[in-house]
Amino acid sequence: MTFALLALALVTAVPVAQRDAPPAPSPAPTAAPSPTPSPAPRPALIATFPPSATATATPIYNFIYRATPAPGSTPFPQLGAPEILEIDVTDQTIAVPGPLHVRILTSDSVVSVVAESYGYEVEIPKTGRGVFAFDGILPVLPDVVKGKSFDVDVVATSKDGRTVTLTLPFMLK
Repeated sequence: MTFALLALALVTAVPVAQRDAPPAPSPAPTAAPSPTPSPAPRPALIATFPPSATATATPIYNFIYRATPAPGSTPFPQLGAPEILEIDVTDQTIAVPGPLHVRILTSDSVVSVVAESYGYEVEIPKTGRGVFAFDGILPVLPDVVKGKSFDVDVVATSKDGRTVTLTLPFMLK
């Protein structure tokens, strides 16, 4: 649930200066003809991220999982079948509070990716063809959950509804 609330807050955040600014006064009429004024730009919803202690141009992934075919599986999947090729995460032991960077590389047929754990799910936004990524800051969590390990199911879905799931273990510190 924490991941879902964080993702929603990041996507719908609007800078305070734009949200609370009063409307601009309209210009006084003049005697000379003037060109037709263009409409004032409307503030757009933009994602904002809190500043981090160390700014990096590219997130560092210390835990990289590359999917390998199961023994006895067919070497060539069905046409259009969803595949998870690689999952990159900040680390397998996740510090809270702290940054969380996730990138999932998939086959081109995948249209959505969801991470599920303990009955909660978070949709990982699509950032490119076969690329899904999430960057955020995890909040402070109760000490009772620190040191606990948990599994996350990463589910990729194709346009026709077929899915593939990978389960990865993580720990909170």
